[in-house]
Amino acid sequence: MALILSRISDFFTRRVLARLLSTFLCCLVLVVKPWSRFGGHSAFLLLTLKELVFSAQETLAQHLEATILNITGALFGIGLSALARFLASLRPDHSASSRAIPAVFLVCITFFGA
Repeated sequence: MALILSRISDFFTRRVLARLLSTFLCCLVLVVKPWSRFGGHSAFLLLTLKELVFSAQETLAQHLEATILNITGALFGIGLSALARFLASLRPDHSASSRAIPAVFLVCITFFGA
């Protein structure tokens, strides 16, 4: 029994608890009615991007900074993607330029993200 409790206490470090708490708080903001309507139908994507990119940091200030930077970067990438789709829609369908514009934007977003 002591071995099981030791394994459980090793799992729940400050980092893991901070990540679980931040994820829970983000889920609450995405689900609770007054705030959920601000995100629209795709609000869950911000939580997904946050979880995929940044892990919990040592202090709350570091974690908030990483979360804010992640959300800013995600919105910037989504904005560039929307711009690429708009510019590609101005070109004739199935043309080389309508396929090249999103590809060039994707490469640019990848380099900005790295």
